[in-house]
Amino acid sequence: MNHRWMIVQGRTVFAAGIVLAALLFAGGCLFSRGVSVSADQPVILLPTAMYHSVTDEGDSPSQYVISPSMLERDLQYLQAHGRETITIHDLLAYVKHGTELPEKPVLLTFDDGYYNNYKYAYPLLKQYGMQAVLSPVGSLTEQFSQTDDTEHEVWSYCTKQELKEMADSGVMEIQNHSYDFHELKPRKGCLRMAGETEAAYRQNFLSDTQQAQDLFVSIGIAAPVCYTYPYGAVNAETAALTEVYGFPVTLSCEEGVTAITRDTACLRGIRRNNRDGRLTSEQFWDALLVKTEG
Repeated sequence: MNHRWMIVQGRTVFAAGIVLAALLFAGGCLFSRGVSVSADQPVILLPTAMYHSVTDEGDSPSQYVISPSMLERDLQYLQAHGRETITIHDLLAYVKHGTELPEKPVLLTFDDGYYNNYKYAYPLLKQYGMQAVLSPVGSLTEQFSQTDDTEHEVWSYCTKQELKEMADSGVMEIQNHSYDFHELKPRKGCLRMAGETEAAYRQNFLSDTQQAQDLFVSIGIAAPVCYTYPYGAVNAETAALTEVYGFPVTLSCEEGVTAITRDTACLRGIRRNNRDGRLTSEQFWDALLVKTEG
């Protein structure tokens, strides 16, 4: 597939309507987030994939599980189409400091920190010279760092040592997916529980977030600058708390592409598309990348 990447950059945009159309095509999400866009501001429509488990075992492939061979085909597809992976820090450098991004950037993210990400995704990314964002659940990292049963492909999670190795390699950038908010009951993700006061919720959220930050820093990983909402659960209250904590970037589970500008507000609630294992590489990426066409 020879899709054209839509990047309006380094030249004057002759009509404000061009930028407006691009933003509307991206879902209109930036207007609701208060992003200011001028007629001559560069706009990049960024496709982001959200992966979870990578294994041939269990119920693979399924909605949230792909096989290692499928992941490799994804990487081959991206390479063949001139796509270059970026990280959260690359986005921050572009938005805040004007550092250029590749002509055809793509963001690959892995949620939860499954051991199989270390076993399969990490070496494959390294083999193809690509990078990804890994958002582990802190409590699961600690749990599986204290047991000998650490290499089960379906239900084991990465240990501290494995996370440190991936982070040090530059292949996996580690971000915050909460310490212990990865649940659906009694709390849905990081949302406030029924009966929980606003003050108690604020304290619990900030404490959980700090616990995850402290864990990663304690094992020699740079403090995360991005909060990945557990289960994609977010409302105005949780979004405000991530700002209170100081995260300049957040990752959502809302599908579509994100319009990246020089306004830092565009980095809050980056849209991600679940990599459904029931789709082929061509089916998934064709459908996603067509949204970036001009």
